[in-house]
Amino acid sequence: MSQNTQHLMLFCTAVVLFVTACLYGQQNVTILSAALNDRVQTTTGMEGRLITTLYTTNPNQYKGAEVLHTVRQMTGTGIPVEVDGTSYVIDPLVNKAATIPVQLDATYRPEFIRSETGELLKIVFWKEASMN
Repeated sequence: MSQNTQHLMLFCTAVVLFVTACLYGQQNVTILSAALNDRVQTTTGMEGRLITTLYTTNPNQYKGAEVLHTVRQMTGTGIPVEVDGTSYVIDPLVNKAATIPVQLDATYRPEFIRSETGELLKIVFWKEASMN
């Protein structure tokens, strides 16, 4: 076999291996992307739904108990939480008797204030008018 034929065979083998590696990488990216999208959909309805609010257009309504839980959960994070225009920070270790005037059966509309980069700056809950 001539040397030119050997070089051509090696080149063709290298091209086939390169194309195979590219297709394998593309398949892995597709699988990882599908897994990530599934994970985001799974966590959206869970407690961590505040992290996935950047691209939502119609935020969910919260009950009063969820508002209380959110205020306590965000204590110590540096992100202020307001309820009907009043800011609350409750640390159960400092003041066990501290309360928030929230009606547990009322419905609240969340508003997530973000910076230009998408960083969560403040969470505001507004009480919805009762339909009763």
